[in-house]
Amino acid sequence: MGLHEFATIETYPPIEGRGEKREEYTSIRDVFNFLVKNIRVIVFAMLAGLCLGILYILNTTSSYEATTRLVIDPEQGRIVSQDVSTGTVIIEAAEIASQVEIVKSEAIAEDVIRNLSLIGDPEIVDDRSWKSTLRGLLTSALEVATGSRDVDQGPPSDEERMRRTMDGFLSRVSVRRVGQSYVLEIGYRSGDAEKAARTANALAEAYIRNGMNDRAAAAKQGAQWLEGQLIDVGRKAREAALAAEEYRNDHDITAMSDATSLDQQQLAEVSSQMLAARAATADASAKLTTLSELIAKNSTDASLPEVADNPQIQKLRDDIRLAQTRLESLKDRYSIGNPAITTAEADIARIQAAIAVELRQVEGLYRSNLEIAKTREALAEQQFSAANSQGADKNIARVELAEIESRANTYRRIYESILQQFVGTFQTQSFPIGKARIVAAATEPFSRNWPKPAVIVPFSLVIGLAFGLLVAVLRSALDRRAGTSERLQRELGITSLGHVPVYKPQRSGKDHGSGLPASLSPLRSILDMPYCPFSEALRGVKHSLDSMVQTNGSMVIGITSVGSGEGKTTIATNLAQLYQNEGQSVLLVDADFVAARLTRLAVNAASKLALKPIHPAALGDPVVGPNGSRLRSSQFGPPPYLEQNEDDETADTAIPVPLLTVEQTRRSAATPYRYGHLSALKDALAKLRRQYKVIIVDMSGFEDSADTRAICSYVDGIILVIGNTKKLTIERLSDALKAFGRSRIALLGVISNRSGTKPHRNTTLFGGLSQ
Repeated sequence: MGLHEFATIETYPPIEGRGEKREEYTSIRDVFNFLVKNIRVIVFAMLAGLCLGILYILNTTSSYEATTRLVIDPEQGRIVSQDVSTGTVIIEAAEIASQVEIVKSEAIAEDVIRNLSLIGDPEIVDDRSWKSTLRGLLTSALEVATGSRDVDQGPPSDEERMRRTMDGFLSRVSVRRVGQSYVLEIGYRSGDAEKAARTANALAEAYIRNGMNDRAAAAKQGAQWLEGQLIDVGRKAREAALAAEEYRNDHDITAMSDATSLDQQQLAEVSSQMLAARAATADASAKLTTLSELIAKNSTDASLPEVADNPQIQKLRDDIRLAQTRLESLKDRYSIGNPAITTAEADIARIQAAIAVELRQVEGLYRSNLEIAKTREALAEQQFSAANSQGADKNIARVELAEIESRANTYRRIYESILQQFVGTFQTQSFPIGKARIVAAATEPFSRNWPKPAVIVPFSLVIGLAFGLLVAVLRSALDRRAGTSERLQRELGITSLGHVPVYKPQRSGKDHGSGLPASLSPLRSILDMPYCPFSEALRGVKHSLDSMVQTNGSMVIGITSVGSGEGKTTIATNLAQLYQNEGQSVLLVDADFVAARLTRLAVNAASKLALKPIHPAALGDPVVGPNGSRLRSSQFGPPPYLEQNEDDETADTAIPVPLLTVEQTRRSAATPYRYGHLSALKDALAKLRRQYKVIIVDMSGFEDSADTRAICSYVDGIILVIGNTKKLTIERLSDALKAFGRSRIALLGVISNRSGTKPHRNTTLFGGLSQ
């Protein structure tokens, strides 16, 4: 367990330095502890919210909502579109939303109000929406503040009555789209179920009727406009067609069935012939060149069509293959120069000469075909040139004609489109068709729509829970009391040695023969109730201190508090008794020179508290007589160092704890100065630490005496007892610790006294007890 120096302790909020040392996080246990700590506030807030919800349910007038459903015609081109990839019909959300707003429009509302005679209806006029009420209050307040309010207002006009009724009426109307369908659900709220159903149906009928009237009026106005446009466009289309025919006759341009002129068709045919002649010439030239190369190489393997299809050449090729086969056979049987071989070779040469003659005949044919093809090509080029020169003069006229014809066709298409629209509009005007129809008429609802206990009660509980959590968070944030050890560790860096619970005496009322009053019983808790929660918690604190005490050395531990009444004397006395009854050498020192409570108790009930003032010889003082000059009168009664009477029947078997009283410390002072007791205490501790392993010093509170700051420098470490966490704040504790300045004094830790925290297994207990 680490030590803490006063010079390093800082108060909240400077958390920059602490943030560099350890990263803070919130665990599930922290949240659970927070909820347990503030459970009363949260439960109270939830109960308050529940009560408010029940009061609202009881005081709110019941309202009923009737709904009617109508479907919009999905065949309307404006409402639907088609997906390109799937071909499915998609409803345009913007158009459906527009229809919803139309149902809630003032025109529909005025129609229903007039048909049902709802003008001035008290239910509608007196019960407006909260928005209208708030707006009216703000307007009235503004008029009163500016002095512009007219006090001589007469009775409201019909228009004003209609506006007021319409404002309340529209606040009761609800329109929504059912899913992604074409269906709209129209609802109306009223205190009368039959009235709600009647008004909802009237809204749907007014919407359908209004749509039909609008379409009929629009169709009539459109038909009148289309009729005028149809006459004007028909006249322009006729004039454009006549102009095109006149221009064609003037420039001698003959149109064919496929909308092309005669000159263009002739030029296209001559061009095709010229291209065919050029292709034939190229083919004949290629064949002649190929055959001439074969003849020059004396080769008979020609793949030309005329050569391959010539029966004479094919017969000669077969003969030469037979002759070559026979020659090879003769060469195998006879030697070179044999007459048979010579005859075979002569036959082969004769056949090859005959093939060459046939090839030359084919070459002559190819040459004749080439000349014919060239002649045809030249003739075709002449015809193309003549046709081209002849049609060049009419190109400009043809372009102008195309423009005139395009204008005439455009007017014709516009005329046909307007004619089609005019026919459709005329049919709509004659037979108006509604774009919506009712699929489910409204009926009287069986149950009220509002207030709904199933909604208001949970909502009230949630609101109460939220408010309770908010109050708990604000309370935790604004609470600067030194509550838990985790908070001291987090904000001041002080380690907790343990929590000691509130001392509770035994129910049997037995005092184990001590004869002490109930207020002094906690001073003997270790002896009288060694296994109670109070004693077990102190044993846990002792085990924490044992880890700090050197094995072969001694340690002087000071126990103090911020103020009085924290229980430090009780903690010090029980810790000393715990060390004493575990067989360790321990000394209890009363350094509280303001209250000197242990000194008083040692005078009056030392044996009952298992305390025994040490002998003066332990301090090196001589034994004084009745007339000793060093013996000063004590304000606490008889000398506190009297030996315990061995025959005292009230003494128990407990081993008493050696006690250095305040009076003994003052007597040991070398000089009779007012504050000589501080140096005397310092010398006494230096002498006694060689005799005792653990010395526990009970000091005054920080705020009670300045002696504590000096005495803290005489001890090896101090323990801070906090017994009233509800009054002790972080700032107060920090300021008290900062009073030590830059003193190099170690703080072993904090003991939380009088803790109401329930003990947990494997954890150190916290708590407190009065001094």
